Amino acid sequence: MRTEKVTAREAGALFGATMAIAMMGIFVAIFMLFVDVSIAVRIAAAILVGIVGILSFFRHSVWYKSDQVRKGWYQEHPEYQLEVGYANLAFGIWGVIVAGLDFGALACGVVLGIYGTYLLCTLFLHAYEAFGGEALHRPEHRQRARHSVISTGTFVIVLLAFAIIAIAHAGVIPFFKL
Repeated sequence: MRTEKVTAREAGALFGATMAIAMMGIFVAIFMLFVDVSIAVRIAAAILVGIVGILSFFRHSVWYKSDQVRKGWYQEHPEYQLEVGYANLAFGIWGVIVAGLDFGALACGVVLGIYGTYLLCTLFLHAYEAFGGEALHRPEHRQRARHSVISTGTFVIVLLAFAIIAIAHAGVIPFFKL
């Protein structure tokens, strides 16, 4: 029986695509804030939650072995990693549905806020790995975790900012409407 050596190639490519699409989504959504807030929050929900969530599902669940190599750790039982992928898929599908079917700014804000909160929780895990986790004895793994804190933290700030903008645009925040 032939065994193939697992590499980080697939997960690395998916992660790179996810980062590139997220950056384009952030740029377009911010640009659209100056044109039409409703369209801006729909773009943010569709791209930053929808597409990013679906791509993250593939990385975490379909190519989970490659993702483990990319992250520098291995689990004998990858069920948790699969579960993380399924959560990303659920967020992603609803991000696309809410934005694509124009459920309104409030629905977009809720999806952005929930995904932002979910990733905020993962940020705490990345911060533990980067600054306090004794399990990461190899310097390159700790360095990857530090980069993850920066990228995830930035993404969380953007998601939560768009959530607040969307909810304010929907008129739910008292005395404040965009």
